[in-house]
This record gives sequence, structure tokens and C-alpha cells, in this order.
Amino acid sequence: MIDEVAKELFNEISKIPCINSHSHLFPEKDRLPQEVDALVFFQHAYPAADLASAGMSDVNMKKALTPGLPLDERWQIFEPYWKRIRLTGYSQCIIESFRDLFGYDELSADTVDAISDAIQKNSKPGFYEDILRSKSNIAISLMNMDDLVDVDRKLFIPLPRLNRFSMIHSRDQIHAIERDYDVNIGSLENHINAIRIVCEKWKNEKVAGVKMSQSYHRRMDFKERKKADANEIYDKILKGNYSGLESEEGRFLEDYLVFECCRIASEADLAIQFHLGMGAGNWRSLEGASPAPIVNLLNAFRNARFDFSHSGYPYLMEGAVLAKTFPNVYLDMSWIHIISPIGCRYALKEWLRMVPYNKIIGFGDDLQFVETVYGHLKMARQNVAIVLAEMMQEGLISESIALDVAKAIFYDNPYWLYRLDSFMK
Repeated sequence: MIDEVAKELFNEISKIPCINSHSHLFPEKDRLPQEVDALVFFQHAYPAADLASAGMSDVNMKKALTPGLPLDERWQIFEPYWKRIRLTGYSQCIIESFRDLFGYDELSADTVDAISDAIQKNSKPGFYEDILRSKSNIAISLMNMDDLVDVDRKLFIPLPRLNRFSMIHSRDQIHAIERDYDVNIGSLENHINAIRIVCEKWKNEKVAGVKMSQSYHRRMDFKERKKADANEIYDKILKGNYSGLESEEGRFLEDYLVFECCRIASEADLAIQFHLGMGAGNWRSLEGASPAPIVNLLNAFRNARFDFSHSGYPYLMEGAVLAKTFPNVYLDMSWIHIISPIGCRYALKEWLRMVPYNKIIGFGDDLQFVETVYGHLKMARQNVAIVLAEMMQEGLISESIALDVAKAIFYDNPYWLYRLDSFMK
């Protein structure tokens, strides 16, 4: 009975336009000349990490996933590992895309050529809009990028990173900022002013917010530091006498700069998206995954809007406690629908009984190949439909409330969080 209710809900939820909170797609003009077949999709960091975890060597991965050898030879290398990873969320995301976009239920020796031909035939000008708008019903996608670059504004809104301003490795990095942003930096005060200039420029050029990714290299235990002490460290960088980002003084300066980045972004009314959760790839530490240590920052900027991208996976309950108790925290389900489709459902069901549901962002693709965005969003809608159907079956909500919740998490909440009224009139 839940299955039938979930199917009906899924069909209705699919009619709700989705705001995609997190994307890394190649620009269409760059994608069109690429030689892309069914196995190339597995070059992306997520399925590639599964292949490596299943035992595939770097040498075999390069042979199998890179066009060059005949496709049947590449398949022979790929197939043993494919059998081991085909049930994971990363793989199912790809299969869902192949199934609905190209009509093939399985990736196998019998279908790999036909799927590859279909991918090539479909890759023509305008296919991004067809997949994202017509087939996926995505209203807009927020495009993560290192620095502000042009995007197709019909489909994307930029979300540039402040990483290069907050994670200082060397004096050469400061010189690169001067060159790229046409600013003069001879002191920490100049550096902070450069951040302010850049954020104001980005705001005027209509970015959705800013992104920071400190958790890839450290715990999120930022502390408010004294400017005088940060000045001393910054002067050492300018003199070429700096121990680097991973040193004690590097972490100290990073603390100071992260606070300043959040202060300036908040003053500019830009949402602040933090990567919080496991990192992409293999051999990663979980040191920075937990959102629990970030409370100092949350308390310091109570008027800011913090998007916990990936919600702190696997520490989803820690993120939920923060979203429940801090008005400035939002749980973003980007990526986690395919990290753990089942765990994602358990978390969402608990969140809906724990956290005001205006604090939940339902989807962010976090992918590079546009076709896989379709499959990922289908899985996200299925997850939400299953959870809401269970709650209906338990007598907790009506169908109308279920659809209100779905509309909120897929559209209304990201629309408000990122102030998209000025983009989507």
C-alpha cells in the first residue's frame, strides 16, 4: 500500500519544479566536443571511488574509462568491477539516467555500445536545456565554481568559492589574487578589503551566494582570533617566512579569515554554503566531516544563512540538532541521495519530526555529466515520496500536507535561502 501511495506521490512531486542547490556540470560548449560513452560517466569522482574501493587499479581504471581502446576491450576490464558496484547509489544514479533517457534498463556487454551511441546522438546543442528543464523539471541550478565565470543564465546561477581568500598557502597565492582581481595587497587589512570588494562585485553580478570548503583539510572548529596576531602571521607570508596552511600559524590565520569571509558575505546578504560531510574520492579523513565544531561561527553570525551542503554526512543527526536549534542553519541534501539512498530516507524521516521543514533543501546534483543529474533527481524524488508516503500511512500527514512539504524542500526553501526572487521573475 505504501508502494502505491509513494508512486502516486512521486508522480505529483515530479511536477514540482526543482531548484538544484549544487552543481559542477561542464559547460555545454565544452561538453559537446568531448568523446563521451557509457563508461566515461564512471570517470566522475563518485563512481570512480567505488571502483577503486572494489579493487580496481588506477592503471585499469584509466584503460577502461578513457576512450582509446576499443569499447569491447574496455568493457572486459570494467565488467568484473561493475558487478561489485552496480547496487551503490552512485551507480544507480547512472542506470536510472540510461533507463529513462535512452531506454536501456541495464549496463551490460549487450547494451554498452547502444547506450554509448545514444549518448553521442543526444549530445547536440540545446541538450542541457532539454535534460535539465524538459526532462528533469529543474527551474535553476546553482553552479559551484572556484572564481566567478560566465554561465548560461537560463539554466544556472553562479555560486563562487572564497577558498583562495581564506586558505592561504603562500605569498604567490596572494600575488595571484592581486593579478586576478586587480587589487593591491600589502597587508592583512588590504586582504580583507579585497574580500569585501570581491563579494560586492559578485553581489552586483548576481551570484546566489558563496561557498567554502575548509572541511576537506581540517576540523570545523573555527575560533575568533585577534587581528593583531593575525597581522603578524600575514606579514610573515609577505616576507616569504610562512610555515604554510597546515601549520599552527596557518590554521590560526585561516580561523581569522573564515570569520572575516562570513562577516563580509553576511553583510552583503549572500548565503554561505559550507561543504560539510565526507569528502569525494578515496583515502579521505573524516576529521572535517562533523558539523558539530562549527558552533562558534554560527553564534558569531546569527543573521547569516548557512547552507550545510551534504548535511554533515555521515553525521546527519549532529547537523539536524544544529538545524533544530540554530535559526541560521539549513540542511542541504545535495549528494547524500546517492551516497546512501536508504540512510538518506531514514534521516529525512527523522528530520521531518525534528526540524522545521523550511530548513531542509531537497536536492543538489553535485555531478559533472548532465545526463546523471536526471537520475540523481529521480532518486531524490523517490526518496522523498517514500518517506512522505510512510508518514501518510502512519496517519501523521495528509496528501495535501505531503505535497506542501515536497514543494517546500524542492523549491520554496532554496528559493528563500538564496534570495532567488531577483533571478526568477
